[in-house]
Amino acid sequence: MSGALQSPPLPGRVVIFAQGTRVPAARARGFALAHALSQRGVRCEVRAPVPSVYGDTVLPWPLSRLRWCFRPVAAVVRAFQLRDLRGDDVVFFQRPMVEFPTAIFERVAARGRASIFDFDDAIFLDLGGRAKLAAIVSTVDHVIAGNSYLAQAADAPTKTTIIPTVVDTERFRALPTRDRRNREVVVGWTGLRGNYRQLMEAYEGLARALRRTGARLLLISNGPPPDDLRSLGAEYRPWRETSEIEDLSEIDIGIMPLPDSPFARGKCAFKLIQYMALARPAVASPVGANGEVVTSGENGFLAQGTAAWEDALVSLIEDPDLRQRMGGKARRRIEDAYSMNAVLPLYLSAIERARGRGPHEVSP
Repeated sequence: MSGALQSPPLPGRVVIFAQGTRVPAARARGFALAHALSQRGVRCEVRAPVPSVYGDTVLPWPLSRLRWCFRPVAAVVRAFQLRDLRGDDVVFFQRPMVEFPTAIFERVAARGRASIFDFDDAIFLDLGGRAKLAAIVSTVDHVIAGNSYLAQAADAPTKTTIIPTVVDTERFRALPTRDRRNREVVVGWTGLRGNYRQLMEAYEGLARALRRTGARLLLISNGPPPDDLRSLGAEYRPWRETSEIEDLSEIDIGIMPLPDSPFARGKCAFKLIQYMALARPAVASPVGANGEVVTSGENGFLAQGTAAWEDALVSLIEDPDLRQRMGGKARRRIEDAYSMNAVLPLYLSAIERARGRGPHEVSP
C-alpha cells in the first residue's frame, strides 16, 4: 500500500466528470477523490453540470415535477465540458454523464485517452439502464464498482476494481461515547428525502424501541419527513454541508434500514460508514454492502424483522458501555477498509491500469 502512495506523480490530468456539486455520491466519490489525488501530486479537475438534474436542482412544488426539463440544459453543459480535453488526460466518469439512454458523451470523452467509469448505485435498473451500462463499460478502459453486486452487473471482471464508498477519517474523527441512557439517547438517520421510505422497513421495530426507552429520533435530510415519521416525535434537521459533521455528532446510534430489493442491494452503505467513522454503533438491514461493513454483534447489529430491530436498538439505547465497545470497533473497521487512506492505492492502481501500465484484475 505504501509503495502505491509513494509512486511518482502521474503525467497529464485526471478529469473527473461528477454528477453534481451537492450530490452525496459526487462529494464522496468525486470531489473527495480529487482532493486526495491532488494531495499526492496528481493534477485533478472536477467538472459537474450546472444545473444538475440529480440532487442539485431544488425547486418548490409543483415545479419540482418539472425537474426533468433541465436534462437538455445539463447535456449542453456537458458538451461544452468536452471541448478542451487533452490526449494525456485520464477521464473519470463518476456515474453516467447525462440522464439520457445514450453513452455518446462517454464515447466522445474517452476517444484517444485513458478512461474510467465509476458507479456506486444500481443505475442498470433505470429505464434502458442495462444497455447504457453495457455501452459505457465497453467504451472505457477500466471500471470501478462500489460493491460486488454492482461489479457483477458490470460483467467485465478482467477490468473491474471494487472500491467502496469511503470517508476522510481526518474530517470524520472518532467521538467519545456519551454516558446517556433511554430518554437522553439520540437515534439518528441521514439521507436524501426521497429515501425516507427506506425507514419504513424498520418502522414498527423503531417505534417500539422509542416507546420502550423514550429515546429521541433525529432525521437529517434535505427535506422534512412525512407524517408517519413525524408521529414518532422525530426531530428534523436540514442537511447542510457546513454543519454536516456537527449534526451527525449528536447521534448516539445510527440506523440504515433497507428493503431487500434489487435497487437496495446496489447501495454502498455510506450512512453506516459515516456513523461508524464517528465511533457510533449502527443498526442496519442485512442488505447489500451493509453486511460487508457491519459484523453483527461486534461493531453494530444487522437486524431483520420487527423484533430484531426493537431488540438491537433497545440494547444499545440502554447500555452506554455496549455503545462504547461497538463504537470503538466500528471506527477501526472504517480506518482499515472504508477510509480514503485505505482505498487511495486502489484508485491509483486503477488509473495506472487505464493508462495500460498494469494488469487488469479484480481487486481482492
